[in-house]
Formats: sequence, C-alpha cells, structure tokens
Amino acid sequence: MSRIVFHLLLCCVMTASMFHLGYVCQQDDFWPLLGTYAIFFGAYALAIKTVRHPKLIQGYIALGIGLRLLLLFSVPNLSDDVYRYLWDGHLWLNGINPFVHPPSYYLQHPPLPVGLTTDLYAKLNSPDYHTIYPPVAQGLFSFSCALFPKNSYGSIFVMKAVVFLAELGSLRLLGLLLKQKGLPAAHILFYALNPLIILELTGNLHLEALMIFFLLLSLWLLSKSSYSWATLAIAGSIASKLLPLMFLPFFIRRWGWPKWSVQYFMLMGLALLLMFVPMLSLEFLRGFSSSLDLYFQRFEFNAGIYYLLRWVFMVLTGYNFILFLGPALGLFAVYSIIKMAKSEGDLSWEKLPFMMVLAFGVYLFSATIIHPWYLALPVAICVLTPLRFPILWSGLVVLSYSNYDGGYFRENYWLIALEYIVLAGYLWIEFGVKKRGRSSLGRPIIHEKTT
Repeated sequence: MSRIVFHLLLCCVMTASMFHLGYVCQQDDFWPLLGTYAIFFGAYALAIKTVRHPKLIQGYIALGIGLRLLLLFSVPNLSDDVYRYLWDGHLWLNGINPFVHPPSYYLQHPPLPVGLTTDLYAKLNSPDYHTIYPPVAQGLFSFSCALFPKNSYGSIFVMKAVVFLAELGSLRLLGLLLKQKGLPAAHILFYALNPLIILELTGNLHLEALMIFFLLLSLWLLSKSSYSWATLAIAGSIASKLLPLMFLPFFIRRWGWPKWSVQYFMLMGLALLLMFVPMLSLEFLRGFSSSLDLYFQRFEFNAGIYYLLRWVFMVLTGYNFILFLGPALGLFAVYSIIKMAKSEGDLSWEKLPFMMVLAFGVYLFSATIIHPWYLALPVAICVLTPLRFPILWSGLVVLSYSNYDGGYFRENYWLIALEYIVLAGYLWIEFGVKKRGRSSLGRPIIHEKTT
C-alpha cells in the first residue's frame, strides 16, 4: 500500500468515525460508542506515529479543523450541559442573575421567565443545584440566546461557532509555541486530531475550549515577555473555567515575591473583578459556595483513587465517607500543588507547562468527579512537554461512559478499574523509567526530525 493511499484511508476512517460519534451515537449507546471511539483512537495513534513530513502535518491539521467543522452543526448528543447554558442565557435576558436560584425554584414560583419552558427544564441534569459557570461562559450564554431568543438550535450553533474559533486559536498558538520551543511540529497532532478534544469540545460544547485558548495565549505572551497582557489572558482563562487558579502558585515565584507578584496579581484581580461584577451579590456567594460543597461532598464519577479509598472505608466501617473524603482529597491536592511550587528548582517559563500538567494530574487523581472533558486541558498542555499520560488517558476515559449504558446511570466498576490499572502502569513507565529522553512512542522527543 502506498503512503498516500495509507493516509487517505486513515483520514476516511477518522472522518466516518467522528460522524458516527457526533451524529449517530447517543449517551446510552455505550458499546457502539466505545467501538467507534477505539477505531478513531487507533487511526489517531497511527497518524501520530507515521506523520513527519511538513505537508502531511499540514494536511492532518486541516483534517482536524475539518472534523471540528463537521460537528459544528450537530446537537450535543453525549452531554446535556448545553441545556443549562440555554437556561442561564435566557435568565440573563430577563434581567435575572442565574446564580440566585436553582432552576427548580422557577417551576415552584410560576410563571416561568420568557424563553424558559418546561420542556427545557426537563432536559436539565441538575435542576436543584445552582449554576457554576463563571462570567466568560455566562457572557457566551446570554449572547447566543440574545441572537436567537426563540431558536435553541441557533443559540447552540452560535456557542459552537465561538468554541470552534477558540479551537482555531489554540491550534495556532500551539504551533507557535512548538516552534518557539524548538519542538517537532508534528506534536501539534496530539491535540489537533485527539478524538476527546474534537468530540467533547466542539461536538458536545464544553467550554474548556475557551479556558485552553486563554491559557495558551498567556503562555505565548509570557514567552514574549509581555507579562501584563499574559496576566490578563490568565484572568480570561480563569473567568472561563475556574480550574487555572491552581496554577497561580507557579506564577508567584516566577514573577518574584513580593514586588512583581503583587503588581500582576492586582492586575489579575482587577480584571476578574470587572468580569464578575455583573453577577456579584450575597445570593451569588451563597449559591456558588453551595454548588462547590455539592461538588466535593455529593457527586461521584469515574474517580479512581477516591473509589479505592471509599471501598476501603466501606469494608472497615460500612459507611460511605464522601463527606470527609471529598474535601480531604481536595485539601490534599491544594497542599501538594503548593508544595510542588515551593520545591521547584527550575523557575524558567519553559518549565511551566510541565509543572501545569503535573499539577492538573494531582488535581484529577484527587477528584471525586472526572468527566471525560476534564482531560482537555492536560491534553493541550502536555503537547509542550515530554509527558504523554494525558494522551493515553484521553483514550481510556471513554470507558467512563459505561455509566450511561442502557440509560441505567450505573458505573461499571470493572471497566473503571481497567481504565486506572492501565493508566497506573503507563505512569510507572513514564515516571519510573530512567530514559527520560524518549516519548511514549519510543522516539526522541526533542531531536526528532520533521522533514
């Protein structure tokens, strides 16, 4: 088989697989979803292993963009978060802060605000809980609903178009950062073709896309010594999803304490304050803190270490200690990240992406909830590092969709165990093997030729 035919076949396999994942598979179709995802991931791995020529790299980047365009017109089929986006957006159009009351409040106190319906309410996954989406996300919700106040599909399309543009920006920034760091151009395919990224961000409309774009923008600006603009970009990332807050300890020492750190943190704080002002109120603080408490003390999903600890406590005591374990693991993650930042020896900006991946890994392994799209950020950042465990995890995490198999909402703990056993084995190899100059595919990371 000629090289051209081989790569055309890979492109056809990935296109057909992504169409099936984005338009045919439903959330409760676990086994078809798993099989199709595995086929795509296999083609993705073959492409990463074989593509080196610059023209082929550009061709596969174009394929990644094309696959995102393909899903631009779909309605999210593996997640119902989009309906909460629409609910929050219509509340803003009615002049109502969505952080004040959970959706169930409005059904108990009719009439419903304009744009909200019982049909939309029925599609919400957590109607008794307050919203958790920060200001950049809320701005997108209200903007899309304002453009199409009576057409949900139109509003969804607008949100997807913004996510698509953010993805284009992220791909451009990754290309620039790889070139600036002297890393192989082919490494951009780790992100450009990753099925989790394409399916969960553009396909299922998760706003990690905005967080990733702003974070990559901050890394690019830092590489150009544009520290003030980089600080504003970090604020944009935090205001899209709060998770980048965990990276702030790594910035403190790099900026220098206290002179420059205080100055940049004041700039960041001012930017965040301006973005949060429209939603600030006593009710906002109560509702947001209530949602955080529920996140750490009530919800469980695809959590390897937590499940192991929960099982141990159940055997020893007969009780589920999530009320203790959730917050304890959260505090452990905070302590570990701060400890990592304090013990850093290399404070160069070039080392920052590596530390970000490690910090996010600590957070994920300590979490009680790990939805597949939570891996989007480490997949993006690991492109700039020698670490590859987020790539493998992005292939394994599809096993967590077993929770929805047949609509029963019951996790298959054997499959979850398989996910974490394979991941643990790879982590042992990646962090335990002394030959650090080789990637997960057994090739040199930095000295690899791209021609």
